[in-house]
Amino acid sequence: MRHGIAETRDPAKKPDEARELTAQGKKRMRAAAAGLARLGVDPAEIVTSPLIRCRQTATIVADTLGVDGPREDERLRPGASLYRVIDLIVERAEADELLLCGHEPDCSQIVADLVGGGDIEMRKGSVARIQLSAPRPRGGTLIGLHAPRVLRRLAAD
Repeated sequence: MRHGIAETRDPAKKPDEARELTAQGKKRMRAAAAGLARLGVDPAEIVTSPLIRCRQTATIVADTLGVDGPREDERLRPGASLYRVIDLIVERAEADELLLCGHEPDCSQIVADLVGGGDIEMRKGSVARIQLSAPRPRGGTLIGLHAPRVLRRLAAD
């Protein structure tokens, strides 16, 4: 999952790491999280980048889905690499389902690498669902790429 709508980047006012979700971003993430619940998303654990906008996104999703956490992991910071994410997944191999919350362009690239390519676009608040047969490049199948607008609509239905 990519984090929701955050404050505009302005290093003169606030460092990038301190940017929070906007009020609209929080509202939309609550609705998107309700859409995830309608889809039956039930992660054993939610792991997030330590940056506040990701922590806020992951907390909204955890609260909505009734999941403990989220847990922070430095490997999901901006600049995350496929192999660090694979290490994270392997460490949590006992979990049937994980939800990872990160940043762009990392999310799109990691999803593409896990499923063997393609033009993946992870908009703010998007969720890619991947069935991993093996935690390695091209080891997964993309079973859903859910835009935030679609998730919010699911929640409204």
